[in-house]
Amino acid sequence: MEVAGQPPVPPPSAGRRSNLFEAAAAYVAAYAEDDHETSAEAARWVSPEALCFGVNELACRAVIALAREHGQTPQHVARTLLGLPAA
Repeated sequence: MEVAGQPPVPPPSAGRRSNLFEAAAAYVAAYAEDDHETSAEAARWVSPEALCFGVNELACRAVIALAREHGQTPQHVARTLLGLPAA
């Protein structure tokens, strides 16, 4: 699935191992765009454990970036994104 003006993320080229962060980024972006075929493909690029680590790292970095951008704590941003009440 393409986003306005953005080319789709290609899979790693033949003979090249996928970086777990490339896999995590492609997996999360495709899932967010409701592109289950691409997210499933990205999930096959690395082991499930590596993908889990990459997705976790992406989530942490995203929450930190949003917290800085909005002048809020990471905890507040995470709870807000998940629709949870303030702690």
